[in-house]
Amino acid sequence: MTVKLERRRNTGYFVRAFISTGEKQYVWSGAKNGKTDVKSVPEEVYEYLAMNSVCLEQGELVLVEDDEAKKAELEQSINDQELYKENTHTQKEILDILNGHHMKMKSELSKITVDSEKDFVIQVAKENADKLAKGKIDFLAEWYGVESGILFD
Repeated sequence: MTVKLERRRNTGYFVRAFISTGEKQYVWSGAKNGKTDVKSVPEEVYEYLAMNSVCLEQGELVLVEDDEAKKAELEQSINDQELYKENTHTQKEILDILNGHHMKMKSELSKITVDSEKDFVIQVAKENADKLAKGKIDFLAEWYGVESGILFD
């Protein structure tokens, strides 16, 4: 059986799994223009990643199974499921957050704790900076830990 794993962030990702048949390597391309990279891996590779790395719980790779029952069962093997759910946004979800109400945006972004997910949010914001109000840009800069004048430079 295989498991579908998706790379949603805009940078590539590489994993090396040591399984019963030997070492396996997988490379995901970064998302471009909202198009993500999905690879099917053997379930043994998924189990290895769930037990021996943080790539799932930190949202570096995301489960995208069509069968919701199978997906829910596989998510049970992720150590920190809350961390996983709060750091696995699609580009569209980030755009919805950025374009939504200012207070809702603050609330949703405050749940993101993984630096690579924050980088992804900022990259999406940069691509859509002309649509963001100054107050949102100022908040994003504070949230990201930089001055707003240099955030999109």
